[in-house]
Amino acid sequence: MKKNSIFRWGVAMLLLFTGLSLRAYAEDDGGSPFRKNHDVDLTVKSATLQTFTDAFTKQTGVLFSYESALVSMPMGDVSVRESNAPLEQILNNVFTKRGFRYKIVDRTVVLTYDRTAEPQRKNSVTGRVCDAAGSPLVGATVLVKDSTRGTTTGADGTYSVEAEPGAVLLFSYIGYTEREEPVGSRSVIDVTMQEDQSVLEEVVVVGYGTQTRKTVTSAISKMDGKTLESMPVNLVGDGMKGRIAGLQVATTDATPGSAPKFLIRGGSSINQSNAPIIIIDGVNREMTGLNPNDIESIEVLKDAASAGIYGARASNGVILITTKKGSMARGPQVTFEAQAAWTSPAVRFDLMNGGDYLRTMRTMLNEYPSTYAYGSGILTGANSAGIGNGDNSVWTPKFVDTPADVPAGWKVMVDPIDHSKLIAYQDNDQQKQWFDDSYWMNYYVGVNGGNDKVQYAASAGYTKDGGIGINTDFSRFTFHGNTSFKILRNLKATTVFDYSETKGNTLPSSGIATYWTTVGRGMFMPATHRDYLDDGTPAQGTNNTTISAAWFDRYYTSNYTARRMTANFNLEWEIVDGLRAVMQVANHNYYRIDNQRLAGNAISNQRRTYEKWGQTNRFSTQGYLNYRKTFAQDHTIEGTVGFDYMKNTVNGLSLTVTGADSDKVPTLAAGTDATGWADTNTNEALSSYFGRLNYDYKKKYLFMFTFRADGSSKFAEGNRWGYFPAASAGWVVSEEKFWNVRNFNSFKIRASYGLTGNNYIGLYDAYGGFGATSIYNGASAILPTALPNMRLKWETTHQLDIGVDMGFFNDRIRLMADYYNKKTTDLLFSVTLPDTSGYGSARQNVGSVRFYGAEVELSTVNIQSKNFTWTTDFTYSFNMNKVLSLPDEYRYKDVDGKDAWRIGGYTMSETGFRFGGTAVGERMGRIYGYKTAYIIETEAQADAALYDVNSHGIRRSDGRSIAGRKDIGDYEWLNRAGSARTADGSEQINDEDMFLLGYVTPHSTGGMNNTFKYRNLSLSVYVDYALGHSVYNYMYTRGLQTSMGNCNWNLIYDANDCWQKPGDNTKLARLSANDADGGNKNYSRISDINVQKGDYLCLRDVTLSYSFPKRWIGKLGLGNLTVSVSGNTLVYWTKVKGVSPESAVASSGSSTGMYSAVNTSSADYNIYPPTRKVMFSLKATF
Repeated sequence: MKKNSIFRWGVAMLLLFTGLSLRAYAEDDGGSPFRKNHDVDLTVKSATLQTFTDAFTKQTGVLFSYESALVSMPMGDVSVRESNAPLEQILNNVFTKRGFRYKIVDRTVVLTYDRTAEPQRKNSVTGRVCDAAGSPLVGATVLVKDSTRGTTTGADGTYSVEAEPGAVLLFSYIGYTEREEPVGSRSVIDVTMQEDQSVLEEVVVVGYGTQTRKTVTSAISKMDGKTLESMPVNLVGDGMKGRIAGLQVATTDATPGSAPKFLIRGGSSINQSNAPIIIIDGVNREMTGLNPNDIESIEVLKDAASAGIYGARASNGVILITTKKGSMARGPQVTFEAQAAWTSPAVRFDLMNGGDYLRTMRTMLNEYPSTYAYGSGILTGANSAGIGNGDNSVWTPKFVDTPADVPAGWKVMVDPIDHSKLIAYQDNDQQKQWFDDSYWMNYYVGVNGGNDKVQYAASAGYTKDGGIGINTDFSRFTFHGNTSFKILRNLKATTVFDYSETKGNTLPSSGIATYWTTVGRGMFMPATHRDYLDDGTPAQGTNNTTISAAWFDRYYTSNYTARRMTANFNLEWEIVDGLRAVMQVANHNYYRIDNQRLAGNAISNQRRTYEKWGQTNRFSTQGYLNYRKTFAQDHTIEGTVGFDYMKNTVNGLSLTVTGADSDKVPTLAAGTDATGWADTNTNEALSSYFGRLNYDYKKKYLFMFTFRADGSSKFAEGNRWGYFPAASAGWVVSEEKFWNVRNFNSFKIRASYGLTGNNYIGLYDAYGGFGATSIYNGASAILPTALPNMRLKWETTHQLDIGVDMGFFNDRIRLMADYYNKKTTDLLFSVTLPDTSGYGSARQNVGSVRFYGAEVELSTVNIQSKNFTWTTDFTYSFNMNKVLSLPDEYRYKDVDGKDAWRIGGYTMSETGFRFGGTAVGERMGRIYGYKTAYIIETEAQADAALYDVNSHGIRRSDGRSIAGRKDIGDYEWLNRAGSARTADGSEQINDEDMFLLGYVTPHSTGGMNNTFKYRNLSLSVYVDYALGHSVYNYMYTRGLQTSMGNCNWNLIYDANDCWQKPGDNTKLARLSANDADGGNKNYSRISDINVQKGDYLCLRDVTLSYSFPKRWIGKLGLGNLTVSVSGNTLVYWTKVKGVSPESAVASSGSSTGMYSAVNTSSADYNIYPPTRKVMFSLKATF
C-alpha cells in the first residue's frame, strides 16, 4: 500500500472513532449516581430496552450500555415507583425478572440477555384485536416475534396462538402502528390498535427548518436515504433516476465519476442554467464526492412556496440533502459493508466481425466499376477490405495459397468475389477493446451512537471502479463525521465534517483530443485492423484522428484528482420555550487538477502536454430565529427570520505546451512552446435576508408565507437586490366533521404561488469585460471585450402549484398529485449590436418562457399477510414548455402578415414561411431533419427523382458521378411544399425540406418499484422510464456509410437489412461505397433514419437479499447480517441503437444545453456506454 494511502486510512480510522472518546465527556457528570439511593416515579408503555433506559437515565443520571441487537428488545409496560431505594434493588425489580443480567462497570450499567436458556413450554394465548372505537380488525396479523409461528384474526377480531411465557407477540395491521406485547403468564391478551400517523407525521426537511408532512402546503418530494444504501452506484444522482416525481436525472456522460444533470420541472430558462441548487447540511455544494451510504434523506423543493426561501437561485428548484447523524442508542453501533461487482457495457453497437465485414464489403464494392474512386479498385489495395496489405500495413487481409500459410492467431475465409482464393485476416474487435467487462468494489464502515448529551456518527468509505472503458478507472475515498453535544441544558453544538478524494483516468474531451477523435472513431475501425506491428508497437489507425484502443493505451494519458472538504459548525440555542436561535458557519473547498499528455509517436512528436487546476472556496454563514407557539389549543403559529451570506472565490490556471524532447519528463517545463493558457481569479458574494410564517388552525386550515431578499455582486447598483415572496395554503378536508367517505381516510388540498429568481449569469455581464491578452506596439494591452449593461437584472419566475394528498384504506393507498405552471420573465439574451458600437453583442433582459405540467406519486401496500408483503411505489412526471417572447431583433412578419419571433431555423424560398429554431409559441428543443418518402427501385424512378443538392449522383450502372441525381436503392426524400426550386423551376431536395422529427427532452419521466418480502427474504425490482424524446444518433448511420477514406469504417449488422432488390420490405436504403464522400448521402444527413425515438424502459435495479435470523447471529454479537445479490442498469427496452437512450445532449457544461440537440458523433458527445453491474454484498451491524 502506498504511503499516502496508509496515512489516509490512518487518519480516517482516528476520526472515525473520535466520537467514542466524546462519550467520556457525558459519562462523568459530577457526583456518581451509583453511590446514592434514588427516588424514581416512571411509567413507560410498550417499552423497549432503549426507550426505558433513555427515560431512566433522564430521571436518574444512571448510564447504560448494551449490544445494539438489544436496542428494540420489548419489555412491555414498565412501571417503577421507588422512594430512596438502592440502585441494585431497582435494577433487580426491573431487569432480572425479564431475563436480563446486569453488571456495574466503570459507573455504567452493562446489560446482557441470556439467549441460551432452555426452551419454555408453549401455552395457548387468545385474545381480541380491535381499533380505537372498539370495532374488530379482521385479518390482523399476530406473530410470535423472532419465530415463524403466527395467525390472523377472524371475523370477530379474535385469535389463538401458541407461545412461550418469555415470548413476545407482534400485532400488525395495514394503516395501524405495530404493537408488541410480552406474553409472560398471560393467557388472554386483548389489543387495541392505534392508527398509524407515520405518513402524516413524517418529518420533511424544508429550507432552514423542518415540517411534518401533514402541515406541508407546498410541493416537496422526499426520498429516504435507505433507498440508496447498498446501491451499486458511484454517485448519489445515479440512484435517484425516476424515484422523485418532477425530477429528471439525465446521464450525459457515463464515464465513472461523472455527475448527471438534474432538471426540476423542466428548469426555468431558455439559454441560462437550468440546474437546481444543491444544499447539503445547509451548505451550497456539489453532490459529487458524497457517499450514498451517508445520506439520511433527500428532499426536492419544487414550487415557489418551498424553494422561494432560497430566492435568487430557486427558479430551477432546490435539492436538500441531509446526512446521517448520531442516535441515542447505547452503543456504539458499528456497520460494515463489503460489495463486489462484475461490470459490463449495458449497450453496444452491433458491429460486424472481421469475416462478415469482408464478405459484405467486398461483395458491395465489386458492384462498382473500377473507374469509381471508391469502387472495385479498393479491393486490391492496402485497405480494410482490400488484399494488398503487407507485413507493415495497418490492415491485415491478404491472399494466402493454402490454410497452412495462415499466420498463427489469424483467420481464413474464401474470397466472396473469387471463390478460388483464400483471404487471411486478423479479427480484432475494436469496440470490445475500447469497452469491455471490468470490476467494481465498495467498502464502508460506520459508527453511530450517543446518549442524551452526545450523539456521534462517523464513516469511512472506499469505492473502486475499474471502468468498462479503456483507461477510465475511478476511485473515491470518503470520510463523514457528525457530532452533536449539549454545551448547556439549552445550548447544543453540532459539527459536520466531510472529506472526499476522487481520482480517475478519463477519455479526453478537450486539450489533447476529443471523444470523437479517440473512442468515437476508434471503436468503428473494422476488425481487420492490425493492433500491433511485429516490433510490438501499436499500429496506426485509419488516419491521424482515428486511432485504435492499443494506440490510445500506449500514447495517451488523461487523469485527474479532485478533493472536496466541507467543515460546518452549528449552534442551536433554545432561548425560551418555543423560541430558538440557530447559527451556522461553514466552508466548502473544492480542488481539482487535470493532466493530459500525448507521448511521442509515429503520427506526432510534439508531445502535447496539457495541465489544468482549479480551486473553488465557498464560505457561508447563516443565522435565524425560530418561534413556535400553540395557543387556545387550536391555533399554532411558527415564524422564522434570518440572514444568509455566501462568498465564492475561484482560482484556476490551464496551460498547453509542446516541443518536449523526451517522454521521460512528462512536465509542462519540458515543453518549449506554450500554445495556449488561461487563468482565473474571481470573487462573488450573495447577501440575503429571509423569513417564513406558518399558521394552522386545528391542523386543518394551513397557511404559509415566505419572503427572500437577495443582493448579488453580479449585478450593478440599482438592480443588485431581488425580492421573492411566496404564499401557500392547505385544507385538510378529511378533518372536517362532514367528511365520512368510506375507505378514503385522508384528503388534503393545497395551493401555492410565488416568485423565484435565476442569477446564473456571467460575473461580467453587467459590468462589462476586459481582455489582457492583446499586444499593441510591442507592449501588452488591455482591451474591452464585453459591453456593460448596468440595467441587467434577475430572471424572475412566477410559479403556481395546485396539489392534493390522499390516503385510502387507512393509507394502504397513498397518492400525491400536483399541477404546476411556471412563467419566467426578463430572460437573459445576447442581443446583436450595430457595428459602430465596437461590440458584437450585449446581455439584455428580454424574452419569457413557460413551463407547465403534472406529477403523481403513488404508494400502495398490495398484500400484507403473516409472512408475505408486497408494496409498490410509482412516480410519473409530465413536463411541457412554450416560448412566450424573444428579443425584437428576431421579429419578422409571417406569411399571414402577423408579427412573429424566431431564432435560427429555416426559411422557405418560395413562400417565405419560416420554421425550426427557437420560436415564440413553440416548444423548445425541436429536432428537424429529412423524411424518407420511399426507396427507389427502378431506373425509371431514379431518372424521375427530384434533384438532390446533397447527392454526388453516383450510379453503379455507369460509374459516373453527376451531382443531384439518384441511383436504384437510394432514398427519395419528402419534398416540403414551398421550398426552393431549381433554376428551371423544378422541385428539388435541399436544406429547406426539413420536417419536425422529435424533441431533445422527454415530456414524461418516472419509475416504479415493487418490493416483495417473505419472512427474511426480500426482492426489490425497480424500473424507470422516459417518453417523448428523440436521440440524434448519427453514429448509427455512420455504421452504414462505409466511409473514412477508402471505406475503412466498420458496418453494423443492420447493413444486412439494406435494400438489395425490388420488392425488399425494408426501411434501409442500399449499401453504397463511401456514402459521405462519394455516394448519394442516404446516411450522411440528419433524417428519420438516425433520429431515433428515445422512449425507454430500463430495468434499473433488482436486489435479492436475505437477513439471517437474530437467533442465529446473536451469539456472534451481531445485530444484523444481510447478504444480497443485485443488478443495476441491467437492460434497456428502446429503439435507440448502440448508445444510451437517456440523453443526447452535450456532455460538457451545465444544464444550459439540455434543450439543444447534439448528434452522437459530435466532438462534445460522450459515447461512453452506461455500465451494467451484477453485485454481491455483505452487510453486518455490530
